[in-house]
Amino acid sequence: MRLYEGLDELSYYEYLGLRPGCDYVAVRDGFYARAQRFHPDQFVYRGGESLRQAVYAVFKRMTEAYNVLLDPELRVLYDAALVRGEARLSEVARARRLTAEERQVHNSFARIYLRSARRKLEQGELRGAWVDVRLGLTLEQAPPLRRLLAEIEQHPGAPGLLGGTRT
Repeated sequence: MRLYEGLDELSYYEYLGLRPGCDYVAVRDGFYARAQRFHPDQFVYRGGESLRQAVYAVFKRMTEAYNVLLDPELRVLYDAALVRGEARLSEVARARRLTAEERQVHNSFARIYLRSARRKLEQGELRGAWVDVRLGLTLEQAPPLRRLLAEIEQHPGAPGLLGGTRT
């Protein structure tokens, strides 16, 4: 089985049958197509134990590929690692943990705007924080984004800076 033999050499894109630079819909579709073919449940009664272990290892790597390529931040890190000749993203990068607030935001891009807005607010960049949180809210009406918008708009420096553009 080519995918098992290339466990440490094949890129995440190759694992899912994709081209680098593909969109997120292609990542999802590629994963689901491969998952139907290589899901470990398909092999419960086929072959021996060694085949089942190989299929499990392949499926696990496909899931890893899917999770990395679907997360915009991890994908950027992975594409840079791929240029350096690394077929996998390091375990440290993959294990990046979300804060409790970030876990409440399901859209990855909205989560990026949440982080950016939070960082800008901490640096006193109220206008930039306000813009980022509003962009995040166009993607998902998540409670952390709404709370952060309220926090920014109630900030003492907000009225003049935001020009009366409140929601």
